[in-house]
Amino acid sequence: MTRRTESARQALDQYCLSKGEPMDTLETAIIDLLTDLLHLARLEGLDACTIGQTAQIHFVVEIEKARMP
Repeated sequence: MTRRTESARQALDQYCLSKGEPMDTLETAIIDLLTDLLHLARLEGLDACTIGQTAQIHFVVEIEKARMP
């Protein structure tokens, strides 16, 4: 696990605790957190769709860089 994934796991654990609900599955918890972050972006006047798309692009670029020798 990298420092970034450790931080993400801690944030996810805190998110689940703050909702007062146990984590059903890791996949469901991640989806719920991402969805709520997009709702927050929209509430703050940001373009949630663009943020989601940009995050996905960043993710793909980082994965591709990690595959390079």
